[in-house]
Amino acid sequence: MRGKALRGFLLGGLILGLMGCQVSPDLAPSGSDQRPTVTSGTVGYLPGATSADFTAFDTLGAIFRLSDQRATGATPADATVLYFTMWCPICSAHADNLLFTLAPQFAGRGVLRIKLVDYVSGSVAGAAASEMANGYSPGFALADVGQTIMKQYHASMGSTIVIDAQGVVRMNEDYRDGSHLAALLDAILPP
Repeated sequence: MRGKALRGFLLGGLILGLMGCQVSPDLAPSGSDQRPTVTSGTVGYLPGATSADFTAFDTLGAIFRLSDQRATGATPADATVLYFTMWCPICSAHADNLLFTLAPQFAGRGVLRIKLVDYVSGSVAGAAASEMANGYSPGFALADVGQTIMKQYHASMGSTIVIDAQGVVRMNEDYRDGSHLAALLDAILPP
């Protein structure tokens, strides 16, 4: 009985302490970006920073280098989109929207390269199996073995990164409905 009373007393004290600190959820967020300002030319993961290069295997076993996607690279793209997936239903809905609704809106407007980044399977074979099990054609996904790409961009499930032809990070945020991504791609891609 004494242990229960002590736990109740401590829990009550904790609740009162938190109330006294005015800790409460922010039910009316500002909507403004609270991240630090990026100095032009800085290498990093925030919008405005130049992305560090990375190399990963796609699910066909081909090497994907971010530097190859730059305007001066071997396979230049006007915009490269990385979507971080763990193959859950939410990720699949986002990826479907990205690949089959949003991307077709920009057909014929330069090179838009979209890669799903599998950071949970742990191997190329595992990523390929997950990709196929979720109904995607081979080669869409990159195997982020060791989660190095995820760590580079401070990403998690649903993170969407856009990198332009100069290698500048233009977006690093969670995927929502695709409207911000669509507006950004409309601004980046040639008419």
